[in-house]
Amino acid sequence: MKLSMKRKPFNEFWMNCMLNQAFSIAVSEEPSYRDAAYLNIYRYYPWEAATDKDFRYPTIDTLYYLDNPAQFPLSQAIRFIEPGHFRSKDTMLEEIRDMLRGGRNLSVNVDLYDWLPGSMAWKKFHWYHYSLFNGYDEERGTFYVIDDTLAGYDEHEVPEERLLKAYGNAEYNVNPDYLGPAYYVYNLQPTIQPYELKLDEVVGNAERLVKELGTFSIEGMWNVDPEPEKKQAHLTYGLVGVNIICNRHIANTSLLRSMQEKGLISGTLYESLSEQLGTVRDGWDLVKDRFVTGDFERDRELGFAGGLFAKEKAFWATLAAGA
Repeated sequence: MKLSMKRKPFNEFWMNCMLNQAFSIAVSEEPSYRDAAYLNIYRYYPWEAATDKDFRYPTIDTLYYLDNPAQFPLSQAIRFIEPGHFRSKDTMLEEIRDMLRGGRNLSVNVDLYDWLPGSMAWKKFHWYHYSLFNGYDEERGTFYVIDDTLAGYDEHEVPEERLLKAYGNAEYNVNPDYLGPAYYVYNLQPTIQPYELKLDEVVGNAERLVKELGTFSIEGMWNVDPEPEKKQAHLTYGLVGVNIICNRHIANTSLLRSMQEKGLISGTLYESLSEQLGTVRDGWDLVKDRFVTGDFERDRELGFAGGLFAKEKAFWATLAAGA
């Protein structure tokens, strides 16, 4: 038997595993929720590396989806995210198939070391993660998951034996102090209303970002250790944070386009904002390339990033004043 949930990967840009899978579900149900993904409800913050708390790097956090789900736009599509636990490892595969047959939107805790060939972590390091299931082929002994690799966010086939290994080594099973569930189920609203992008909400977030960017500091971040093994790990963590920033500016580009198409901003303002944002986006792409190639010089990158934060502040100030 073969079954597909027919969820389409939301792969316009990368946020994090939970958000991309939540938007994959919502946009598959109601395409207008693309605009909810573009909405500028984010903040910058310093993050600590999972394996080295002394290494800190800047990245982006999407507001509300964890601390106040009712205020998050997807609450209009996803009623709640339900944690769950399998009866046993022996029954896990059939439990997954039962949930998919019942139309449940299932996300399972896995270890990325043994999960998807072509991912950043594949056979290199352990990184714990939730992956969205989109179907299965029982005769072939495979499952279909929506997840990310270095090639992008898409659907992949995962053999049963690889799933068992990746789940067996997941944080849920190897860390006695882990408080998360074995899986989550995204429960949808009975009726999903279309999403409406509102100018006052975009402007309100733009004004908030102007204030936050005026005080945000990257002092003490990107302190890459020169020892080769630690250096590579630190560059990888730094790259993860910068990659999310780069992707957020892809979303900001789509936000501008959608606002212009809906007549929320004028063509003249759209052109001005697009030029400003293009400079910011190109700058972060350059920083990302330096992390990828190892051509990283901390003082240079810190100074350059500080300039990009100032340019983004000016971008949001222009949007708020012009709109």
